[in-house]
Amino acid sequence: MWLLVGYVLPYTVWHRLSARALLENALRDAPPLATLGLAGGLFTAVWWLFRRDAQADSWAFALWLMLAVWASAYLFDPPGRGYTGVEAVRCALVLNMATVGMLVARLLKPVNLMQVVVALASVQAVYALWYYFAGRNLFYTHAVARAGGTFGTPVHVYILMMLALPMALALLGRHRSRWARAGLWIAMAVMLGTLWLTYSRSAWLATGVAIPLMVWSLWQRRRLAIALAVFFALTLAGMYLLRLAGHPQFQDTTAEARVEVWRMGWELFARHWLWGVGADHVRLQYTSTWRGYAVSTWYGAPENQLLLWLCERGIWGGALGIMVVMALWRRFRELSPPLRWGMGGALLALGVLSMFQSVFGRVEEGMETVLVTAIWSAILRKEATSDEALSGVLTT
Repeated sequence: MWLLVGYVLPYTVWHRLSARALLENALRDAPPLATLGLAGGLFTAVWWLFRRDAQADSWAFALWLMLAVWASAYLFDPPGRGYTGVEAVRCALVLNMATVGMLVARLLKPVNLMQVVVALASVQAVYALWYYFAGRNLFYTHAVARAGGTFGTPVHVYILMMLALPMALALLGRHRSRWARAGLWIAMAVMLGTLWLTYSRSAWLATGVAIPLMVWSLWQRRRLAIALAVFFALTLAGMYLLRLAGHPQFQDTTAEARVEVWRMGWELFARHWLWGVGADHVRLQYTSTWRGYAVSTWYGAPENQLLLWLCERGIWGGALGIMVVMALWRRFRELSPPLRWGMGGALLALGVLSMFQSVFGRVEEGMETVLVTAIWSAILRKEATSDEALSGVLTT
């Protein structure tokens, strides 16, 4: 209910309320350190509950510990940069988002979490299609109109679709009811249509990697997997041509701008390789311009999750990213197939997308932070390996 009320329906009301307005107005009277202390205490209490379950597996415990390290990075202040109350409140908000994700995973079994995510994405997909064909909440990349849904921007829409599609496909192999399977087929068709209308090439590429791999692994349908991979590749080429033709000068300025911010991000890491610049402070370091535009007004990060961590945290940010991938890989080998490829496929698609943008961990990425934390937490639950309802053999 919190996810539904807080992140799927609300942007019809909240999308005009910026993070800056929220911090400067709604919370200006709250003492920043008191807010941070309360949020940190709540986060620690919930983290401690999960810690007891994760101690049984050293790799799972290491993965869970990484969440605390990631969250605490917002308190890290390299010498000489200074610290303000607004940053303390931003840190508190991120801690609260992570806490909500943990509580969702604590209340729901892993398979139920997948069902909830699919249901939320289906609702958002219907809204996005309705708004798109009604000409509302459109985000324009030159002449190309992109579906923004209730979020008002395609970014949150396509990330939600990417997370839900692998889960829907995994649930399709688990359910025996004709009605449930028919509902899942319809939901996946609607979500794929919505994903296409966001015109995100990186999101379509990420989905085109995850879905064929799932079909190959779960059903051993190699020909179907290859056909799906070819389909996604051809439609990706078509999407690229549409985006290219939509530019008045027939140029791919978005891709060129990403290369520029990657270069700037690497240079920023090279200058602050030991300590980093601190979480949420990368945008303050962007001073370059590209074709007359201030890049910092377009992108708040280097558009690459690992590069973002390197810039924010220095060399230990890269180590953190590698340890997360290693711990997840070890844990996935122990999960039942539907969960391994449902939640694992969602994180795989998110991982491919993260090579082209940052996807979670900031106030502006609230929905992604909640859902990724919930998925991350559900993977560590004992039910992920011992749930009898998931121990049956998948059928086609």
